[in-house]
Formats: sequence, C-alpha cells, structure tokens
Amino acid sequence: MSKKRRNKNWSYNAGERGRNWVRAYRQKRDGRYYLEWIDDGRRRSAVLKHVSSEEEAKNRADQLASKFATLVPGKEPTTLDRVIDRYLEEVTPRKGVSKQQHDRRCARLWRSYFAAQPEKARQTSRTPDSLDRVDWDRFVSTRRAGGIPGWPRPVRDRAVEYDLKFMVAVLTWAVGAKIIDANPWGAETRTAQRWSMPREKNPTRRSMPDDLLAGLIDHSPSWQFEAMLRIGRETGRRNNSVRQLRWSDVDFQQKRVTWRAETDKAGRRHVATMVEAVEEVLRGLPTRAIGDLPVFPGGDGEPVSRHTCQVWLRRAKARLIASAPKAEREHLRKRLDGVGFHSLKRSKVREPGFRALPPAIQSAYVGTDYRTLARIYDDVTPEDQRAAIEAVKETMKDTITGRRKQRNS
Repeated sequence: MSKKRRNKNWSYNAGERGRNWVRAYRQKRDGRYYLEWIDDGRRRSAVLKHVSSEEEAKNRADQLASKFATLVPGKEPTTLDRVIDRYLEEVTPRKGVSKQQHDRRCARLWRSYFAAQPEKARQTSRTPDSLDRVDWDRFVSTRRAGGIPGWPRPVRDRAVEYDLKFMVAVLTWAVGAKIIDANPWGAETRTAQRWSMPREKNPTRRSMPDDLLAGLIDHSPSWQFEAMLRIGRETGRRNNSVRQLRWSDVDFQQKRVTWRAETDKAGRRHVATMVEAVEEVLRGLPTRAIGDLPVFPGGDGEPVSRHTCQVWLRRAKARLIASAPKAEREHLRKRLDGVGFHSLKRSKVREPGFRALPPAIQSAYVGTDYRTLARIYDDVTPEDQRAAIEAVKETMKDTITGRRKQRNS
C-alpha cells in the first residue's frame, strides 16, 4: 500500500542565518501566516495579523530581516582584488622562484581580464562568491582566442587550464583562511553543474630522440648538464629529482639509488636499482663526495638550481642549431621546439625494452604509476604497432612450425 504524500506548509526564508534570518510560513491547522526568527539563541515566532497572502508575508519577512541587519553588523565584503593580493602576499612567497613568477603573471592576467568586462558587476571590485558559470565560460573562450588585453596570442587548452587552476587555488585558499565562506568554483560545484576543465584532446608530448640527445651532450655547457641528461635518459626520472641527488642516496655496493620524497612530485620515497649506464656516469663525474653533499653542486654548495638547468638547456640548443648547416637550421629548430628535460622520461618509457617490462617493474623503476605512464608518457606509433604485430606473427609461425616438426618426427 503506497503512502500518502504529506503536503508541506508554505515557508519563505529571508536574511542570513546566524545574523538576520527570518522565516515566514503558513500554519496548516489554522491557515494563518507567522514569522519566525532567532533571538538570543532562542527561536521566537509571532502571528501576522491582517496578512492573507504569501506575497504579503514575504514582504513582512524581508522588512524584519532588513531591520535586524541594521542592528547586527555583518562582515565587510571582501573584493576579489583583495583576495588575490592576500594570496600573493601570504602563499606565493612560500613557493619556488618559477612558481612565484607564474602566480604573479596569472594575477596580472586575471586582473586584465576582469577590467575588460563590460559589466561593472563582473570586474575585480566584486566579491569572490559572485563568480559564476558565465565568468568561467567567458574566460575560457576569451583566453583561447587571445582576447585579453595585454595577452593577444591565442593559446591552447593546456594554458587555459593552468590559468583557471590558479584562480581555483586562490578561492580554495580563501575558504581555508576564512576570508570567504564557500568556493564558487569548487570541485563540488563544477561536478554538480557539469562544468568542464579545458583539456587537450590530442596533446603533443615530445620525446628526445637519440640524435638530439647526442647533439645536446656534444654541445653541453657544463659537466653537470651532460651527466643529468644521461642519468635522466637512463632512469626516466624527473630532472627535479636528478639534479637534487645527494651522494648519500647513491649506494655503489648494493647498486641502488634512493629517490627522496622531498624531491618527488608525488612526495613518495623510492629505492630503485642502479643500472650499469647510470653507475658509469656517476663514477665518471669529476667530483666525488660523501654524506648529504649534492651530486650536482651549484655555486653555493647546494644542488644546481632549476633555473640554471634551463639556462644550460637553452645554451645547448643554441649551440647545436648554430653548428648545423644553414639549410638545416630551421628544421632542427622545429625539432628542438618543446623538447626539454621531461622529454627524457618520455623517451625512456617509449623504449621497446622498457615496454616489455612488467607494469609493476616499470612503475617502481621510474617512480610513476603504470596507468599514468600508459596514458600520459607512452605514445604508440603506427610503426610500433606494425613491429609488434609482425613479431607476434613470427612467434606464432615458429610455434606452429615447431609443432609440425615434432609431429613428423
């Protein structure tokens, strides 16, 4: 037997809970309208005499909520511009140099975008909680097309995603710092309303072919740069982990390398085997030390900085291009475009020998989950597909031929 649905009493909420909340409702038993509010922690109510419609009850509730608002001072609204300033003052200085530059660039980008909005209510003088789906979609389309003043170059979805994540991070921090009550662009809101973060459908992830690797090594501006290229190619580790290796992480007797959690992107500690090529590079370095001294020292006795590594990479590329015949320089420049330290990891993952390893061994050796390796780093070309299919055919042919020989004998 189905239950009879109970008709709910009509009600209307005005004001802000905890400050000036008032509720108007209709009592079913007598058909009259009432007001309800909180007074000194206790719930109070009063009948609305001479009120016979819902519209009148709403007006009375709004009037009382407005009166309470004047008696109870609320928080001064924080502007979006001020929240961005607070983030740059309190969070950005704790980041690395490149991340600090990125945060300041994104702050200028977002301020330029909001300043160009035709509606005054959508500029940076607004409150953060007023951000909505219109702002999200409009930023995505404007940034893609290069329509933000001062940023005229069109960009791909990866750059748009990076800029959006900065604003989401600012809003998330503001919630934790109790500057705002809720993140209007939080993950829950985006999921519930089916907002989509821009994603590259066919991203270009360049590897470093052996000929380019050899060319960069030949034109290396320092021994540290050459050694980091060789180790990065053999281990498949990120350059941030390679450049911060310490001699205490290297165990020549057990043939192991410890990759510290503080230098790992995921914050996990890994112990991997040391292959012969890596041991040869480490033993051949011009400097050797013990303890926590860096394998690749910088000028201040600390590991060589990320900025210095990027400078060395640009110099090596420039020298390699200058050494090529003039007719080949433009082609070589295009091949080197987008090739960096992370390309070494992709080259390692795309090796046929590495692909033949069990998934667990792959993950443990390069320090990245196998599913991420397959989805992000690996790139199976038509030539790879053809070679694998032909190898399977040959294996099947040999197996069938062998069985026939056994039967005939």
